[in-house]
Amino acid sequence: MDTELTSDEHLRALAALEAVVSNNDEGLAALPGSAGERPLPELLAVYGRHTLERILVAAFGITATTDRDETRRLVAELNADPQARLTFLLTDALRQQAAAAGDDLATAKRIGISVLGAIAAFTDADNNDALTLLRALRNEVFQPHSTNPR
Repeated sequence: MDTELTSDEHLRALAALEAVVSNNDEGLAALPGSAGERPLPELLAVYGRHTLERILVAAFGITATTDRDETRRLVAELNADPQARLTFLLTDALRQQAAAAGDDLATAKRIGISVLGAIAAFTDADNNDALTLLRALRNEVFQPHSTNPR
């Protein structure tokens, strides 16, 4: 699964997660994709994988300035870590669930809940903290240094 997301996809995924945190089913229903866009369950699964991979990379101290040998060593540690391996299994299960779901909003909500739960497991965020975190992630999309394709 491609974990690259455009800025618009980031924003749509974050809006969906905000709707999930707020238990706003009407808001979630207003976000299904138009022609050519990923269905919401797939988008949330891709966004979850992207975000959780970023969290793991940061947790293992891998940065853009880490040299090649150190990066290899840290990636090997990451791939051997039980928590990281469970995270990869979770994101694969979400991808499979999304593939079978099409545009089903109930599945999108379940995937969103799982993504939020996984993020909370790494960040200790509760619902109020989750909204703050999601706003910060949204603001990051608008930063000029952002690596998100526009």
